[in-house]
Amino acid sequence: MLVVLGVGILSEWLLSPSAPTSELIVGLALTICAATTYDGLTAGEQLVVALRYCSRSHWSTVSALEFGDEIALWANGDVAFRAYELVHRGRLDLSGRDVINAEALKSLADAAGASRTGQHFSEHVHRQDDDAGTLLALPLGVAAPDGWMKGTNLARRVIGLDDDATSLRLLERFTYLRAPTQLLRVYRVRDFASVPSTRGLLDQVLKSSTPVDLALHVDVVSGSRAQRLSARAVHRVGSDDATSRAVGFRRTARSVRNYERLAQREALVASGRALVRVAVYLLVRASSLDELHRRGDALWRQAHDAGLRLERGRGCQAQWHRAQLPGGLGW
Repeated sequence: MLVVLGVGILSEWLLSPSAPTSELIVGLALTICAATTYDGLTAGEQLVVALRYCSRSHWSTVSALEFGDEIALWANGDVAFRAYELVHRGRLDLSGRDVINAEALKSLADAAGASRTGQHFSEHVHRQDDDAGTLLALPLGVAAPDGWMKGTNLARRVIGLDDDATSLRLLERFTYLRAPTQLLRVYRVRDFASVPSTRGLLDQVLKSSTPVDLALHVDVVSGSRAQRLSARAVHRVGSDDATSRAVGFRRTARSVRNYERLAQREALVASGRALVRVAVYLLVRASSLDELHRRGDALWRQAHDAGLRLERGRGCQAQWHRAQLPGGLGW
């Protein structure tokens, strides 16, 4: 829309001998706003994000209370979940427990996909200096797989709460968040397509020398809706492809690959596998701004070398911080 409006106004300015200079300025502005930036957003979208950032309050509060083995979380909304900590048994990649744990989580997603409403769960890898742990946040009423124990203390550390604190006060800056004792910066993984097939998608990030928290959110679509969505996607792509070939266009390798992936996904959903939406967030913590920039730049380079494409979240740090919290509060 921006391109059409910009080109139309510029064409009118070129063809009309008495057109005002303001038409040229507006046409150029609209055309520039349609340009894509490094984060995948257009310049116009970046401008909207900046205006929203300037117009809202920059203070936010995250509060958490424990009720037995349940945790209630508040931050512009509320959510309740149960926290479980992974029982680490030495080198998981050598003992084979990593494969067992992954299969258990896949089974958990498949079971949630068979329900009428679907579910949301998240896995968090907390790794800061000498403190490390893996947290699983599950909805109330869902049992954890084998190998997980109650982890409310780890959940508090993932949220960022001190031992006796029940709330966390944050000040949002354009590129980071300021907490009482540390600075935070949230990145979001935008694309996995460049990761080699012989390597795990998040393998290099987890092995990074930069201390980073990783949040993997899985939103399981209900079974009936998943079948409708997968079948509709295959039908839409197949119809577009048939129409294109009817007018003389050939199928590109990218379109063939996309159609095959959609058809494979439809077959898996029809056989009982879950259809999920996945979001991955990376949280960097530091005690000073220089250290935060240094750690953030190192993580950006390591992720890029590993084939991951990250978004910096400029102007969206508070929103992304809520989205990466356990329980799917930002969903």
